[in-house]
Amino acid sequence: MQSTSTLYNTILAGRHRKEIKVNISGTDYGMDALTSVKSSLSVFGPSSPELGLAPAGELTVSLYASSASVPRMAELRPCVRVVNDTQQSEWLPKGVYFIDTRELDGSGVLTLRCFDAMLKGERQQPASALDWPALDLDVVTEIAAILGATVDPRTAALMTGGFRIPMPAQYTMRETLKYIAALYGGSFILTDTGALRLVCLWNRSAGPDLSLSSFRRYRTAPDFPACTGIRFLLDNDTELFSGSDSGYVCEIRCPWATQTAADRLLSLMQGFVYRPFTAETAVLNPAFEPGDTVALPPGTPLSSILSSALTFDSLFTADVSAPEDEELDHEYPYASPEERRYTRRMTGFQSELSLHSQQIAAKVSRTGGDASSFGWYLDADGFSLMSDSTEVLRADEDGLSVRGTVTATAGNIGGCSIEDGTLRIANANIDSLNADKITAGTLSVARIASKSITGAKIKDETLASTKMADGAAVNRVIGSQAVSYAKTSFQGTLDQVGTNKANIDTIYGYFTGSASFSALNAATFWLGGYQHHNATVPVGGQSLHLVTWGSSPD
Repeated sequence: MQSTSTLYNTILAGRHRKEIKVNISGTDYGMDALTSVKSSLSVFGPSSPELGLAPAGELTVSLYASSASVPRMAELRPCVRVVNDTQQSEWLPKGVYFIDTRELDGSGVLTLRCFDAMLKGERQQPASALDWPALDLDVVTEIAAILGATVDPRTAALMTGGFRIPMPAQYTMRETLKYIAALYGGSFILTDTGALRLVCLWNRSAGPDLSLSSFRRYRTAPDFPACTGIRFLLDNDTELFSGSDSGYVCEIRCPWATQTAADRLLSLMQGFVYRPFTAETAVLNPAFEPGDTVALPPGTPLSSILSSALTFDSLFTADVSAPEDEELDHEYPYASPEERRYTRRMTGFQSELSLHSQQIAAKVSRTGGDASSFGWYLDADGFSLMSDSTEVLRADEDGLSVRGTVTATAGNIGGCSIEDGTLRIANANIDSLNADKITAGTLSVARIASKSITGAKIKDETLASTKMADGAAVNRVIGSQAVSYAKTSFQGTLDQVGTNKANIDTIYGYFTGSASFSALNAATFWLGGYQHHNATVPVGGQSLHLVTWGSSPD
């Protein structure tokens, strides 16, 4: 129960009434404006208890107000207090909700349908600061902060298993809370103050938190057999079992369960007896909370309030229960293991393909040998493909991101096309292309701009004689030291050779054309392979004086 003041308890013990208000985005609406306020929550589902849930609380408010006066997605906080003719207690919060839909009728009554922040968990967890696998309580604390909530102190007191949770890449935050709660035999809810709380089915107080004495109708059902076994369903084909099936066996869906977790939970639930009941229009202490232990009428054992439907009025009545589904409450386990496995498979199949207001998700797993899984997830923010808990493809408002290798044999990418495994690019701008990558074909001369290849770009011996066509160097100036000493044959004019005497070792044949020999007067030449002395040779209309030595042939 919520903590209350001495004044509150004093007023509650005498003649009193309840007053209601709803704060909507900072504005209080009292009983003069409110026509109807109702809330509901089932901790373990509306029928026989299902462990490992994270239900969202629902609130419906009808009031005299214009739709424009209530902001979209506004926060609503209903409150209640006890009063008498002279005193008023403190306001007790009864939840934190957010508008989902609204409707304004012809009489001016605005009806708001709202849910608590648990629905904010219907998306994948944003970037995490945790080191995965992370401690279960740290995961819950981080999710609570994302939901805008705190963690109820009673949660830490129950979560002492120290389970390590793998990165929940393919699960929503709400699913993560469900599976963590399953390890402890409980469910997560948001309290009246908006804190995230773990409520465990087996955690019943030794004494009652409140008593049921005033109600319109009350009924009970036979107690369940004492718990003797825990069966964790990891997937549709794999399960872990602890205990025996001689009594009630709790079947719990959780992909992260271990044999240690099953044994630990059995030690907590061994001998626990679930006691169904329903009390309609019961007058309750407004400070009650889901999970409170309740004393039923005289002569009946303790049970727990696990489902409630509140009506906020001067009496503050509620339909409360520990619900049960008679159709599923089999007193003898007559179904064969094969039938139970088929039922679980169908249940899981329907659950995976259910369309929710926030998401569509599916997962395919393979077990035995090397386990693997593949899944996809679709929500309002984007689409993801998962493989072995790793996101391999993500499409959202920022574009498409792919992790791994992309293989394609046909299709189009932007302005490019893929034909028979070949990428064809109409235009490209490559900042750095290694020449080693050009291994075939011809580089068209049209691709080389005029005077774009300078002498500085031609290395020693780059242009071999076999690479130059006849006449390629005719009427071109060959610079200093451009002609090798090894040359023994020269065809052309001397003005094409230059004036460097060291470059001329042998002149074979005779010369034609006009040349200036002013720089060659001291040169010694071989003509026709013979030595000559004091010979004057006419060349190109000028006289060349040759100083030779040695003897002449006969």
